[in-house]
Amino acid sequence: MAHDDNWLGPKTGSHMVVAGGCGGIGRELVAQALAHGVNVTVLDLPKAIRPDCRVAGARYVGFDALEEQSIIEAVGQIRSAWRNVDAFVFLCGYPILPRRPLAEVALSAWNDLMSVNLTSAHILVRELLPLLRASETPSITTVASSLGYQVMPGMGAYAASKGALVSLTKAFAMELAPHVRANVVAPGAVETAFLGGGTGREDIVSDRGWFDQLSDKYVSSIPLGRVASPADIVGPILFLSGPGAGYITGQVLHLNGGRLTP
Repeated sequence: MAHDDNWLGPKTGSHMVVAGGCGGIGRELVAQALAHGVNVTVLDLPKAIRPDCRVAGARYVGFDALEEQSIIEAVGQIRSAWRNVDAFVFLCGYPILPRRPLAEVALSAWNDLMSVNLTSAHILVRELLPLLRASETPSITTVASSLGYQVMPGMGAYAASKGALVSLTKAFAMELAPHVRANVVAPGAVETAFLGGGTGREDIVSDRGWFDQLSDKYVSSIPLGRVASPADIVGPILFLSGPGAGYITGQVLHLNGGRLTP
């Protein structure tokens, strides 16, 4: 490929695990990683691992990020196939739609969201840690959100989960140093099915009216003048997962077209 000389991602032949890899960002990430010779295992809900969400060449393992035992069993399948994991990318997450004030979020819905968006990251890293430590240059990259820094009314539960994910990832960075690196990317809005609830857990997967109603105003506030595409997010993830980012840990990379510059 013409762009191989500029490749800053994981090395050819390395092993990457992508949790929540069947969404729009995940599919682009898996495709780019495979194109550069990276071995990829995707973890996602069985109902999300549809033919149209698969990328040829990747291995898919069904699991439920809501259930600890399901996570443990899924990682067990990875352990049976690989001796090490070089890059772990955490993409699990969904919003509660339609948007609603925190006072109207049922505790059961809050707990489920926190389990998937936050707690599963802790369990996955805990279970993958022996494989990460077996790598020469292991990395963890979690995908948070600009909403963790600039909260939108009606999205408080999601924002809280992503803000906590940032802190959790920083804890990984401090506790697992110097061998394992851990960083965060925090995207703004990305043009994927997520804007309608996601591709897996939420029953409402086409209710993106909440975003379309404010789209013009939102885009006008972005200096780069557009909503992100999945490729805009994948490039930085691959960079943070590769040896070129070997001196970067505990950092948050904001991917929002300049709309938010914390």
